[in-house]
Parts: sequence; C-alpha cells; structure tokens
Amino acid sequence: MKLAYKDIGKGKTIVFIHSYLWDKDMWLPQLNLLKDSFRCIAIDLPGHGDSEKNSNIIDLKNLAEIIKNTLDNLNVDSYTYVGLSVGGMLAPYLYQLDKDRIEKIIIMDSFSGAEPEQTKNLYFSMLDTIEKSRKIPDQLVEKIAPIFFSPMIDKNGELFLNFKEKLQNIPEDKIDTIVNLGRVIFGRENSLQLLNSIEVPTCFITGEYDLPRPFYEAEMMKKEVKNSKIYRVKKAGHISNLENPRKVNSIFKNILK
Repeated sequence: MKLAYKDIGKGKTIVFIHSYLWDKDMWLPQLNLLKDSFRCIAIDLPGHGDSEKNSNIIDLKNLAEIIKNTLDNLNVDSYTYVGLSVGGMLAPYLYQLDKDRIEKIIIMDSFSGAEPEQTKNLYFSMLDTIEKSRKIPDQLVEKIAPIFFSPMIDKNGELFLNFKEKLQNIPEDKIDTIVNLGRVIFGRENSLQLLNSIEVPTCFITGEYDLPRPFYEAEMMKKEVKNSKIYRVKKAGHISNLENPRKVNSIFKNILK
C-alpha cells in the first residue's frame, strides 16, 4: 500500500512516525528545526493524514514492513528513526527488518511492553463504540483528547482545540482503518525482549506528565538497550514534541549533532 509522506531538506536522513490519531504534521516543529541540515521524511500511518486506508493490518510487524517498503521506494540508504507512541512501538520491529540501514533510534512517549489489561479493555471498549458510531462521538472526544496532553494544557488553546476538531472530523471511510489499527496497537504483544538486539545508539524521551506512557515505562525500556540514554520533557504530556517543542528540539540537537 502507499503511505503519504513529507520529504524535505537535504543531508543524512531522519524518518519520523507519528502517534495514533495524529499525522505527519505533528512533527512540524522538529522538521522546521532540522530541514536545513537533514533530509526529513515524515510518514502518515494507514488511515491517517493523507495515507490510504488499510483495515487488514494484522500486527505491528506487518505495519513495520509497510514502512520499510515505503523507505525502499524513497531510495533511503541509511537513516535515524524517530517514533512517538505507536511510532516508538514500531522501532524494535523495524530494526529487526532494517537494521543494516538504521543508524540511530529515538523512541518517544512509547512502550514496547504489552498494554496493561485495564487500559486495554478501556481502549477496546472505546474502539467498539467508534466502530458502531462510524465516527468518534463527542462524548468520547471529550475523554480521548485530554489523554494526549499534560493536566495543565490550555483546553481553550489552539493545540488542544485543533486536536479535538481533528477527532470530530475523521472521515467515515477511514473509521475501519482507525479502529483496526487501534486494536493492533492496544492488543500488541510484549516486545521488550526485542529491544535487547538493538546495537545502534538509542534514546528514550518521555513527557513528564505522559498519562498513557509514564516515565517508568521508558526506564524499563532503557534497561533493555545497552548504553542507551533517557530524557524527561518537563511540562509535557504524551505529545511531548508539541507541548514543549523547545525542550524536545534541544534534546534533538544534542542527539543528532
């Protein structure tokens, strides 16, 4: 299948994969910082942004294969991989498939372990409602949107309101793909052991107030990857790169220099 992408800048390549229910444009603060020194490729996941629908994805390895094929078609020789949330969950699978090309890995606000049973059941219940409604109902939008941000987010601010609007306006023909991908993400297997095989420089970055992916999960992953580094982003939740872009950009400058 074809995935939409933004391909800007010149130099060594950095590949960005966004969070569930977002799209490639969530990386704009980082793309604007890095495009003068790097080739930046930000990819839309299936059913997100401008990518095609595909409700037949069976697991995260399958999704990693689709991303690898996209990079093959873009003639990427080597790259740094940056993934946030599900993007980070894909990292160990993509590394298994493409280790000869990956030079560095940055995993943000993510967790390679299985979803805790309580939250898995909650998310699956939400997905069932979305599937039946053929949209994200307003009452669910009010529950889902705050999950992605810190408790101090301005709920009348542009970042929060734009995300709510995005959730409210997901096209009906993308719902099946969105729901299927959600079930793949929240029903994922424990892949912490796959992190042991990573032999390239790896960094973990997590928002200080990340509700779905608390900092201790990043610490668990760090223990699995030899000589890896970890960063905590103050005043940020799950979408740390947008809630505190200045801090994340500073970390990126340090990692990528």
